[in-house]
Amino acid sequence: VEDQRARWERKRSRTAKELLETEHKYLEQLDLVVTYFVTILKAKGTLKPAVLETVFGPLESIYSASHVLSFHLERGNLGPGLESFCQNLDLYGHYAENLEEANKTLKEQLKKNKSFRRFKKLQESRPQFQGKELEDLLPLPLQRLHQYKHFFRDLLENTSPDSAEQLKLASMIAPV
Repeated sequence: VEDQRARWERKRSRTAKELLETEHKYLEQLDLVVTYFVTILKAKGTLKPAVLETVFGPLESIYSASHVLSFHLERGNLGPGLESFCQNLDLYGHYAENLEEANKTLKEQLKKNKSFRRFKKLQESRPQFQGKELEDLLPLPLQRLHQYKHFFRDLLENTSPDSAEQLKLASMIAPV
């Protein structure tokens, strides 16, 4: 029994560490979109607010929710981190429902809005983008949500079945 608990704890620790490392990479990529597109476009007014909302949706809120998760994971507070994150799952649902429309609107803007087309090209040429385009980065939250599902399941499977945290984890991650 003790050996099993030790194995669970090692696997759980490894999973939590991998979750944190991949969360940092995910945040770096989201930061590119939020910093170099959303924030600047809002300030410049290159896109109308409604168009900006259609293309980027709740991306800033998703970015904030991931920052909070990362903050908790860095401190080893898995439970509060997941709890906080799960309260923001509806943002991902909204983002998913809107992604097709976002891509369509983005294509339209690239066709008819010359200043946006130039702006996008300029931003993507920055070294931080490493050759990635905005279109490569917009699906990231949905890809990450799929990864969360696997990480959370692994964490749950490697939490002692008789611990209070196991029940809490199970109820929190069911919606993911």
